[in-house]
Amino acid sequence: MERVLVADDVTVRLGGKLILDGISFWIPKGEFVCLCGPNGAGKSTFLKTVLGIIEPTSGAISILGKPAGVAQRAVGYVPQRKTFDQDFPATALELIVANLRGKWPIRVHDAERERARAVLQRVGGEALIDKPLAGLSGGETQRVFLARALVTDPALIILDEPTAGVDVRGRQEFLDILWEISASDELAAILVTHNPAAIARCAERVVYIEKKLIAWGLPDELLGKSSLSAISYARTTRTPGGVIAPDED
Repeated sequence: MERVLVADDVTVRLGGKLILDGISFWIPKGEFVCLCGPNGAGKSTFLKTVLGIIEPTSGAISILGKPAGVAQRAVGYVPQRKTFDQDFPATALELIVANLRGKWPIRVHDAERERARAVLQRVGGEALIDKPLAGLSGGETQRVFLARALVTDPALIILDEPTAGVDVRGRQEFLDILWEISASDELAAILVTHNPAAIARCAERVVYIEKKLIAWGLPDELLGKSSLSAISYARTTRTPGGVIAPDED
């Protein structure tokens, strides 16, 4: 099976401090992976190496056989809601088209609008297309950012705790969307979370790190293990109507 992402003995030191120590695993085409671990485990640093923001001290990450730093058009990224200015004066349409073009649009062409509309429809957010970002709820905002990530037809999508700061209803709806994405045979995904409901419902495989790779396996094998502190407090069943665990915050 085609490997979309390969992490090969990835070690990262920042300011002389060891952040990641020899991480190795791979993600095939179409697989939905949940990346877990306690706070300070190196999850964010690993994402930054995938996104080409940080160069590994040793080892390498490749995407579709190319170095991570030169394969970024193949990667879609959904940030945590709290990491961007929620008062930024832009509409959902402009944000999505900016990612499609690779620069901010002065004027949106009809074909670009249609592309944005189609991808918003895919995530249940078609009605948001002309709405200002500042007026969106947490769940609506994350739908727009998911559409932004998907508009370039990436091979890999990264979701960095996308339901953090989103209300219960928004989390339920967003997990519904992620569940549909997890069923894709084409799109590989990394969801950073320690929400057992999200893991049980969406994950085809779980990667658990605490600087080192601690576990890489199936959700049923790993959920509830006391040694995996960030996901040990609950066990749920993977179903289309799965329950929602408390927010990750």
